[in-house]
Amino acid sequence: MDMQCDLLISDLRNPTTIALMQENIGNISDGSSPNCAGALKLGFDKAFELKKREGRVLLQCSNQNCSWHSNPVSYWSVGSETYCPRCPGYEYDCYTRYYYQCAGCGYQRSSNNPSCQSCGKEFV
Repeated sequence: MDMQCDLLISDLRNPTTIALMQENIGNISDGSSPNCAGALKLGFDKAFELKKREGRVLLQCSNQNCSWHSNPVSYWSVGSETYCPRCPGYEYDCYTRYYYQCAGCGYQRSSNNPSCQSCGKEFV
């Protein structure tokens, strides 16, 4: 069933995949292949989840020397923080704080919004 599911979501522009999907849907609709229904449902669920993730971005530190610049982090892992706690000056000097930025467009985050205020993409 996993193989059928992967086949369903692999490449929907491929004519062979489209033909296989039409065949599976046809088999399900006439009741001759009830085990395909689970694979089809799982395939659609995975495809929708992947589609939802496409428009989402991570956060990265604006300091290019920070490890969180090259390895962006999720919105949920940083919580309400707007600046990176890994960079020097985090506790003491407000002039050397490095703010998080959208890993997609580079816009610097200034509030605890769940999406970028420039490109509008939701943070993961």
